[in-house]
Amino acid sequence: MRRKKHFSILNLLIIILSIILAISIIITIFIVRDTGSTYYASESSLYYSLSNQEYSSLTRRYYDGAAGNEEDSHVKKTAEYYAVGLYFEKAFFANACKKTGDPDAEKKYRQQMEELEPQMGQFSAEKEQILKIFPDL
Repeated sequence: MRRKKHFSILNLLIIILSIILAISIIITIFIVRDTGSTYYASESSLYYSLSNQEYSSLTRRYYDGAAGNEEDSHVKKTAEYYAVGLYFEKAFFANACKKTGDPDAEKKYRQQMEELEPQMGQFSAEKEQILKIFPDL
């Protein structure tokens, strides 16, 4: 003769706590996924790119982590590196516009280059290196 198992209050409590735990885990996953982390390039890696004249790398790193976070202390500390990368980008576009015969766009990019010059700070000499890459400018 088998005895029927009775549904106890403890079983109900275990079920309720399991549901609460599952909901908590789901909520935590969504929160962690939404917050994400911002990656900032180290100053030594930016210096390496600069010293090897990998200006496009500086531009990419700006858009990967610094763009939109200009007020962050790390971005402020490395702003001169990013200014060099952005100067390179504007020179690239100015050169392309000159070659395609779009003087208005070229003028716009040249003006942006001039605005970036003071932001390059201690790396302002890189301007000459960049202009050697685009001799038509």
